[in-house]
Amino acid sequence: MAFNMLFQKYVPPLLFISFLISSCRSPSKSFLFDDFTFKKESWDNVPLSETLIKKDSLISSIENNIQWLNNKKSNSIFQLKDIKFSTQDYICSSTNLLNDIKRDKILLTSLKNNFDVYKLAIEDDKNVLYTGYYIPYAEASDKPSKTYKTPVYKMPKDLITVDLEDFNPNYKGKRIRGRVEKNQLKPYWTREEITSKKKLDNKNLEIAWVKNKVDLFFIEIQGSGLLIYPNGDRKYIHYSSQNGREYNPIGALLFKEGHLDKSKITMQSIRKWLDDNPKEKNRILNYNKSYVFFSLEDDGPFGNINVRLIPERSIAADQRILPAGTLTLLDFKMPATFNTLTNIQNLPDEKFNQLAFVQDTGGAIKGPHRIDVFWGEGHKAGEIAGATQQQGEMYVLIPKNPCLPLLAHD
Repeated sequence: MAFNMLFQKYVPPLLFISFLISSCRSPSKSFLFDDFTFKKESWDNVPLSETLIKKDSLISSIENNIQWLNNKKSNSIFQLKDIKFSTQDYICSSTNLLNDIKRDKILLTSLKNNFDVYKLAIEDDKNVLYTGYYIPYAEASDKPSKTYKTPVYKMPKDLITVDLEDFNPNYKGKRIRGRVEKNQLKPYWTREEITSKKKLDNKNLEIAWVKNKVDLFFIEIQGSGLLIYPNGDRKYIHYSSQNGREYNPIGALLFKEGHLDKSKITMQSIRKWLDDNPKEKNRILNYNKSYVFFSLEDDGPFGNINVRLIPERSIAADQRILPAGTLTLLDFKMPATFNTLTNIQNLPDEKFNQLAFVQDTGGAIKGPHRIDVFWGEGHKAGEIAGATQQQGEMYVLIPKNPCLPLLAHD
């Protein structure tokens, strides 16, 4: 999902994947919960550019989040380290903010009235690392043909997941996947065995067929994708499971073999190399033994809390630190190319300054210093996601306690 992703280790989230680092180890507990704090700030010291706040997408994201909050238990509590607040106060403050925006009230005034603001402060003055993810496209059909010949598989029934903690508590959180053969657990089929040796053919596992196998490969990396059918229909495929094999990044292989410079490896450069070298395509793709299985959905995209993701308004975070549904203010600078990729023009120092909700997570999004921004669907969103690897700051918005309904202070 993020810049230099082809060098990274693949670790799937519940619905979406975001990865940047090469190891899937979780940070230590002491790092997660002792080395950061939330520092209360004055709104006067918080960067908030109202010209960068897109009203329509903000309204939609607040409405989606309120709907999700209404489905939580009314007495449930949000906790951000030592800060606690009730779901009801959060609904109240969010509703006030929503109504103010719809009535064209000044955004900063409404935020001041309804929320306190805290800066995420990380030990040693470390910044937040912002990366990006997106939903790639693939042309597809519900029937195989000479044009659409690469199958998309659902999870096989013979794929078994074993929780090693059930056998030894020292392996807490560790799992392996495999298949049973002659009463023995064997590793599941590799990508090469699935795609080239056709080990899953004739098992009624195909949910679609795509035109371009490279498109499907990159959908696997993202964890979700959008299939576009010849008649214009659109369906989403979401991560369902994985074969348990190690993820071997093909970008690293292309660098090792001298085909691409490490500094120039991007999704686009890898695609071009594969297109220019069709005889090598299968060998390079099969170097990555990992293979992802999908489920087919009519709607999407959704984050791990089953809330529709909105570009620039939805982020993936470590939800042990930033609970699902938390309202945040993102503040970072993008490279100069950002202006050519988005509808936002003439940004001061390519500044990205937006309100966004924690609505997703990712296997590589661990610790207080990692945030993944959802940029949308398609190639353009992919370019923006690939350009996103920026240091910045983050603020969280905590509802006033007690929250006063809008009419009480309108």
